Amino acid sequence: MRTELEALRAQMKRDGITYWIAPCADAHQSEYIGSHDACVRFLSGFTGDSCTLLVTDHDARLWTDGRYFVQAEKELSGSGVTLMRIGEPGVPALTEYLDGILRAGDAVGFFAPYMSSLLGNTISGIAEKHGASLVTKKDPVDAVWEKRPGRSAEEIWLLGEEYTGESAAEKVRELREEMKRAGCTAFVTGALDETAWITNLRGSDIACNPVFLSYFLLRRRSAVLYVQERALSTKAAGYLGKNGIEVRNYDSFPEDLKKLRGERILLDPASTSYALSEILSGKNRILEDVSPAAVLKTVKTETEQDCLTESHIRDGVYMTKFLCWIKERVRNAPDGSISETDAAEYLDALRASDKKFVSLSFPTISAYGANAALPHYMPEKESAAKLHRRGLYLVDSGAHYLDGTTDVTRTIALGETTPEERWDYTLTVIGMLNLMTAVFPYGVRGMNLDTFARAPLWAYGRDFNHGTGHGIGFCNTVHEPPTAIRFHPSADPRRDRPFVPGMVTSDEPGIYVENQYGIRTENQLLCVPHPAYEGSFAFRPLTLVPLDPDPLEVSLMTKEDRKRFNAYQELVRKVIGPQLTKEERQWLRNETRKIRKPAGGTGKRKKTARR
Repeated sequence: MRTELEALRAQMKRDGITYWIAPCADAHQSEYIGSHDACVRFLSGFTGDSCTLLVTDHDARLWTDGRYFVQAEKELSGSGVTLMRIGEPGVPALTEYLDGILRAGDAVGFFAPYMSSLLGNTISGIAEKHGASLVTKKDPVDAVWEKRPGRSAEEIWLLGEEYTGESAAEKVRELREEMKRAGCTAFVTGALDETAWITNLRGSDIACNPVFLSYFLLRRRSAVLYVQERALSTKAAGYLGKNGIEVRNYDSFPEDLKKLRGERILLDPASTSYALSEILSGKNRILEDVSPAAVLKTVKTETEQDCLTESHIRDGVYMTKFLCWIKERVRNAPDGSISETDAAEYLDALRASDKKFVSLSFPTISAYGANAALPHYMPEKESAAKLHRRGLYLVDSGAHYLDGTTDVTRTIALGETTPEERWDYTLTVIGMLNLMTAVFPYGVRGMNLDTFARAPLWAYGRDFNHGTGHGIGFCNTVHEPPTAIRFHPSADPRRDRPFVPGMVTSDEPGIYVENQYGIRTENQLLCVPHPAYEGSFAFRPLTLVPLDPDPLEVSLMTKEDRKRFNAYQELVRKVIGPQLTKEERQWLRNETRKIRKPAGGTGKRKKTARR
């Protein structure tokens, strides 16, 4: 049992709180958060994101999704926290569970700035239904968190229009047009990726996310950015002034909102805190909808598309150099002499050498063998696994550059592989290529496209417990909503947006076998008009990194599968090859060799599942 939970329960009793809910969030409803806001980690020891903790006087439960089931099981062991596997049969959602246990006279609490308006309103409704009270202004976690890290205030800098293709003033005009269409007089956002996009500014208040703590208030005749003014560089401040954006102090935002009266305000309940929603409602009319800033920034400008092409080529060179290095190193060095962290550090250094490098887009996932069965595994130097001349190794990594953000996953064979590993690797590659080469009309959404990647796996009784694709920002957050490719619909249908040219998505099917191995293959794709079919769309791969042919079970692949595989490998060889050393080019020629129908094989997949 964690002492932090016991301390929280004592404080809850003093504050008269029966049930305490702590989401993995900050005041901006960010997916990734700074150390100051990591309340769930402090209380439970769970280091993943996308989770919510419920604490009572005798019980604690943590809800998280399939990416973290194995990780959470290990990290929560002995903590006194029960894992609630979201989406699994018989596992109620947090709100459903709360609805079943809440009684008249209970007090359910959460800290309003950290709770989304969307979830907060649902919890409020459940409390009212059962005659329970709601406590939202007290923060018992802060009361028991000794030596809590301070709030970050790193320098805010300007990302030039040579990269973005649009000025901040142009983006403000676009947002005002969206406000006009919606019949609104004001637009409010605290989403950090949105304020960064609107202003063409970047920062580093959250690790691996080039964003800064901020809010934005847009009205018909005024535009105000709320930031920690000491963090604003002189160049950035001057740029805001030239683009008609006023700067005010970060902490004055709530008080300024209280002054708004009689406005019709557009806000996104998923990225607006319950605290801000409470301030605005009552005195104003609220229109809740998907943020227009979120929607607009998913469609990249032509400048951004050109920049993304270039940054992914450079990133592809670093990845190819790394794959060549690790294969040769594992083969020629003493067995077990290189660890997961050694490999990650080598790859990170390659990217950091780039003149336009900003930061990693997330900590590099370097996972060997059974560790790769944890989709978000992060190796620690003291406990990192050693790499051996057998089995599979998975690396999921990326970087923010001034001219774009990358995210790529490759699984490679370090030596002999089992039939099961080869089988699952091949199905995963087929699924990735299937989605990458999809052709579809306007109106198609992520749920439609998801089947392209999963169908080859489903045919053999295989699947994966995470989304197939996410949007990706431009020198911004590596996960960019609302763009998504997933099997399950969004809780808010308005977020299931149709794909249009200029959108970027990941394509990352996988197969994970607990305590044995994990496989994932990921490319970034740019949605483009189909070159031959008017009114139809297709994808162009931005990621150019070779796929390992060694663990392929070619007999599983149809003629079309092999054609797609060979075409992609040839593209990688032509674009990346000229930028490598002579030895690396020779390695790449072999790595991208043409695969052919196996002798005596039919080229057709078996109709019965292997397992």
